[in-house]
Amino acid sequence: MLLLPILFVFIVASSSMVNSVKGQTNGLDFRFQAMVEGQCIIAYGGIGPGVPDPMIWSGIGKGHATVGGHAKDATAFPSSVAGLYISGDIRATGAVSVSWMDADGSKHRLAAMYSTETSEGLVYPSGNQFTLPIGGYSPGTKFLRFKGVYLNGSTTGFVSGIALFSAGIYGNLPGGDGVIVVLIDEQSGTLFLFGWSRTSTPTPFPPNYVPAANVYKSLVNVI
Repeated sequence: MLLLPILFVFIVASSSMVNSVKGQTNGLDFRFQAMVEGQCIIAYGGIGPGVPDPMIWSGIGKGHATVGGHAKDATAFPSSVAGLYISGDIRATGAVSVSWMDADGSKHRLAAMYSTETSEGLVYPSGNQFTLPIGGYSPGTKFLRFKGVYLNGSTTGFVSGIALFSAGIYGNLPGGDGVIVVLIDEQSGTLFLFGWSRTSTPTPFPPNYVPAANVYKSLVNVI
């Protein structure tokens, strides 16, 4: 399942391991990029332990998301999965734009740019998968930052805060072919979750599936 592991994305998990690789300069450097476009699962609400909680709305929308950057001085991540690397020096930029219609018929659209001067995350080159930052919402985590515009029915406002971009890694383990973008608007305390899948797959909340994306690309290469 694509989005079931998102239940654990914000469980406190691996930031202490990032500290263990800080200062090392004998690791590998990677370049990564991902791009998805098409129908996607959308859910938003309060900041819960994983999926939005309490849930305001979930359903199918459409849009696209991109990210690209590089991970420096990445070292082997202690895991049951061989070939997984961790970096505490990640630079990345990207964007997301999605639209949907709420249950009351109101139209919604969110468009945002995200970037980071330095973040932390995992790369899995043999699977062309990565996540930034590592799943785990703990003090000191270096998240992406985003700024954007949110159209909520007839109201337009600005949103900004922290972001997570995952291409195939959920928590700290490689998973299926799916892209998840999480945005937390710090002013309203709203968590937005957007998910795309390479193939049609079940989800843990209505409408209980996400259609296959029209475009799905994810690459990780050693520099």
